[in-house]
Amino acid sequence: MDIKHPAINKLREMQRLTEEQIDLVSKEKEKSGLPLGYLLIRFGLMNFSEWYDLLFNEFKVNTIDLDTVNIEKEIILSLPEFTCRKYQVLPVFKDSKKIICAMVDPLDREVIIQISKIAGMDIEARLIKEPDLKKNIDKYFSQVAFPDTKGVNGKILTPLEMNVSTETTAENAFIAMVSQSIELKATDIHLETEEEKLRLRYRINGVLYEFPPPYVELYSPIVSHIKVLANLDIAEKRVPQDGYVKLRIKDRFVDLRVSTYPMSFGEIVALRVLDKKNILAGLELLGFSPETLHRWRMLLDEPYGMLLVTGPTGSGKTTTLYSSLMEIDNVHKKIITLEDPIEFHIENIDQVQINPKTGLTFEVALRSILRQDPNVIMVGEIRDPQTVATAIRAAQTGQMVLATLHTNTAPGAITRLLDMGVEPYMIASSIIGVLSQRLVRTICPDCKEEYSPADEEIKELGLQGRPGIKFYRGAGCHKCKGTGYTGRVVLSELMVLNEVLRAMIMHNPALSDLKTGAMKFGMKTLRMDGIQKVLDGITTSSDVMYATRKEDE
Repeated sequence: MDIKHPAINKLREMQRLTEEQIDLVSKEKEKSGLPLGYLLIRFGLMNFSEWYDLLFNEFKVNTIDLDTVNIEKEIILSLPEFTCRKYQVLPVFKDSKKIICAMVDPLDREVIIQISKIAGMDIEARLIKEPDLKKNIDKYFSQVAFPDTKGVNGKILTPLEMNVSTETTAENAFIAMVSQSIELKATDIHLETEEEKLRLRYRINGVLYEFPPPYVELYSPIVSHIKVLANLDIAEKRVPQDGYVKLRIKDRFVDLRVSTYPMSFGEIVALRVLDKKNILAGLELLGFSPETLHRWRMLLDEPYGMLLVTGPTGSGKTTTLYSSLMEIDNVHKKIITLEDPIEFHIENIDQVQINPKTGLTFEVALRSILRQDPNVIMVGEIRDPQTVATAIRAAQTGQMVLATLHTNTAPGAITRLLDMGVEPYMIASSIIGVLSQRLVRTICPDCKEEYSPADEEIKELGLQGRPGIKFYRGAGCHKCKGTGYTGRVVLSELMVLNEVLRAMIMHNPALSDLKTGAMKFGMKTLRMDGIQKVLDGITTSSDVMYATRKEDE
């Protein structure tokens, strides 16, 4: 594999790169689409000055000095921030036909073509050193995100220079962060302090992306402002605190779950952005295969028994449980949930906030809740043998119990319960199904492109011997902010227990045997579901491989 880039032959002539190094960079470029020069710097094959000198001296590429330029906000927004960071580019000047951009690698035609598609205009490139480009991307997008901290000619001003209070500026910066998270469809906001700087990151489609933070003088006022909104103790900075905030931003209500945590340089803050529209969207919108969705709905119609939803933190278990509860007749059935914390308040469902500090644990709540005559009980998380035993007894006495458990696979939930000391006969007589799931990013439909996968990709997914196979990826566009992804979809495996599997459980089966038995009766593994979604052009092979790498553990 080789790259169509004029610098490659020159580097060969100079004996600056070996064929093995060229092949390494070529494969990464084919996979990621990143500029060649940036990849050479990332891999440590050249430093930024060597790359700059090569293009300037050998190829006479025009350069640009951004220290002498003040870029207008309208021009900066010609390209999404994701695009600028991914392709190492920053728009500087613009007319009716083209945009002049500062780039780390102005000779990479593939990248320029991609940027031109995203911007909808021709691109004229100028050379800039990689650290200078990063500095200016941080500078200008920080001004876009936090306009209240911008002064004349883009100079960042302190509150005293702006003649406003730190409280007002902190509030504006906080609203700007939340507003930006909504625009980016982020699920979490992370604001962290280091020795002499702040760090702001958003979790978008399951991945953390770093963004320019507010300036460091505002950190303490921002944290105090968040604590006031969440009814937390602003004077207490030595212990973790949790709270809840409900805001109205741009004519919509936003719920935030707040967590503060003491670290060596001060408190860090994590905000979970809760979007009720997404979490109550309905099972059919989560991405389950038609067969899995039908079998899960059949289980929800059962009068009693225990259903488990498993997976690591952040795999969408709560969303699946809430969406499942919305499918159950809550007029003729009494539904009670035990949660820590309650994510959303749902009409016609009784929700209990677990509070271990007052003695209201999952086990205590479960033991007492049966006197409320429920038909359906949802347990937010099974954490200990006592809670398991109480939940199983509820399932055996006529209630439908839905609960979550942290295991990698559906069959793994059974072996986990056995390891927790639950008697095999209790598991076999109460559990009717286990759903394991992960979340993977979905390819943006507006910039989805087809490509022929490398042999390594085909081998990783076990698709050898299938000629002409095609995979898909997102090239990046305005609608997906240059990421190539929009939203996430569920990968799932559903094990429905029958008499044969129940008999296996009675004899403490090995995980591999239980998995083989479940597959014999129709269970599709997470990897199998992911492969089908790759072939259908829903997600990428790399996302599936990453999400299912522990499915056999």
